[in-house]
Amino acid sequence: LRNQLTTQQLINGVAGTDFMLKGETDELAALVSQQRVVREAAIDVNALAAKQQVTDQEVSSYYDQNKARFMTPEQFRVSYIKLDAATMQAPVSDADIQAYYDQHLDQFTQPERIRYSIIQTKTEDDAKAVLDALNKGEDFATLAKEKSTDIISARNGGDMGWLEESATVPELKNAGLKEKGQISGVIKSSVGFLVARLDDIQPAKVKPLSEVRDDIAAKVKQEKALDAYYALQQKVSDAASNDNESLADAEQVAGVKAVETGWFSHDNLPEELNFKPVADAIFNGGLVGENGTPGPNSDIITVDGDRAFVVRVSEHKPEAVKPLAEVKEQVTALVKHNKAEQQAKLDAEKLLVELKAGKGAEAMKAAGLSFGEPKTLSRTSQDPVSQAAFALSLPTKDKPVYGVANDMQGNVILLAFDEVKAGSMPEAQKKAMVQGITQNNAQIVFEALMSNLRKEAKIKIGDALEQQ
Repeated sequence: LRNQLTTQQLINGVAGTDFMLKGETDELAALVSQQRVVREAAIDVNALAAKQQVTDQEVSSYYDQNKARFMTPEQFRVSYIKLDAATMQAPVSDADIQAYYDQHLDQFTQPERIRYSIIQTKTEDDAKAVLDALNKGEDFATLAKEKSTDIISARNGGDMGWLEESATVPELKNAGLKEKGQISGVIKSSVGFLVARLDDIQPAKVKPLSEVRDDIAAKVKQEKALDAYYALQQKVSDAASNDNESLADAEQVAGVKAVETGWFSHDNLPEELNFKPVADAIFNGGLVGENGTPGPNSDIITVDGDRAFVVRVSEHKPEAVKPLAEVKEQVTALVKHNKAEQQAKLDAEKLLVELKAGKGAEAMKAAGLSFGEPKTLSRTSQDPVSQAAFALSLPTKDKPVYGVANDMQGNVILLAFDEVKAGSMPEAQKKAMVQGITQNNAQIVFEALMSNLRKEAKIKIGDALEQQ
């Protein structure tokens, strides 16, 4: 604890020394909230791409240098048998229902219940006074409402409702009350003193079979279905492991035909097989034969306790590069787009030179471009055009500053930066900004201090510690 307090004191000392003057705060707030007015002219890269000419050599060269972009993922075709406990047929007879009822009578028995009323007091003398009043014939419910310190039962005239033995406190169990209407003596309890009355007794009652028959039938059917499911699961497992060349024996035992999937990869496992244990078995390589041939049958794969699968990889294709003929159209489009991007950047740089030299109007007209309407950009915007605009130097009166950027769609944008607009920042936002900056600065200083101490400090072990 002492070490923690010392460390915290050091941190507070470092953090407390960092601050910002009001002038600094106002200047920074003005800078952060500043806005810039720009006009944009876009060079459409897609339109340029449509005009590009591409040779077979360029396509082939791009394909060879970027084969990783044209991969066919590892693919599988699978045969599988699914077992589902919910589909198991399990007829239930009257004898089954009667046997379950007889063996589980405790589940259908309503235990004995007793109804008590109580008057709770703080002291023994108060309880004796209540008992005297009852013995003189005063009404129990009225006294409970007036005298009982147990708020909940007092509202009901002392009535505690029906209680099973497991929910009855020992003080009431041991009060010796046997007959309806019998009143106890003064009972000491953990919360004071009680006077109790036994109001009624409801004997234990067994629900008749006719009342619970449907519930029992459903339970027995479920149990028999699960038993049949587990027995079939074992038989199918044995058949699949004894014949690793096919699922034929497993099909015969299961009484169903194996399902054959289409081709799929790691990213699009068929929905009916989309369980982690099944996916792991298919993709871990243990079920794949050599050169794409079928491998062994899987072991039984259980899912959620009531479903199971046996899986066989029918065909397998390893990850491979798609042949150029298959992707030539895609590669051609990429090469055209790359060439268009390069041309757009080159054209933009040429136009930028002309604009800065004051000859931009003619050059822009010749390129079929024009600046759009002015738009106001915020420093806090994260799009690349805004970021580029705030990287430009400030314009002078009637003389824009020009620059180049790329928009989110990959088009090349010529910027004409016309004007700076002063922004404003609410005081609450200023305060939060300053707090964040000072905390960050304090953290940097503290980490630098600790780094220096680790390098330069000399640690001396005290005499008392050396003697231990």
